Amino acid sequence: MPKRKCSSVNKSFGQNLIKYRKLCNFTQQQVADILSLNRTTYTKYETGVSEPSFEILKKICAIYGVDVNAILGDDTYESNLADYIMPIYNLSKEEQDLVGIYRMFSESEKDTFKEIIHNMKEEKNRNFE
Repeated sequence: MPKRKCSSVNKSFGQNLIKYRKLCNFTQQQVADILSLNRTTYTKYETGVSEPSFEILKKICAIYGVDVNAILGDDTYESNLADYIMPIYNLSKEEQDLVGIYRMFSESEKDTFKEIIHNMKEEKNRNFE
């Protein structure tokens, strides 16, 4: 017997997840890895078999760099799709993973991360002098 889709899941939600994932040039596995989920769990979000918790939804929005309204299919929110195209397609898988993880950080975590990276860069520059 085929699996029944959740009646409360908006069909456009899964399509939006696919759209933004592809715009970011992520695979389902990459997104699942960033979210620390099994790939099949994430696939169920895209196919409408299940829906993520609000916490996971917030993380997904952070990964794709969009507002929750865009993911949920609020057409009035998305004035121009080009605004959401993220030029990370030319990054390696490892670099894409780092970008996805960074987008999930809180502002204070981002500040800490930037400070660490800045310090590492300064150290690297001193080594080249």
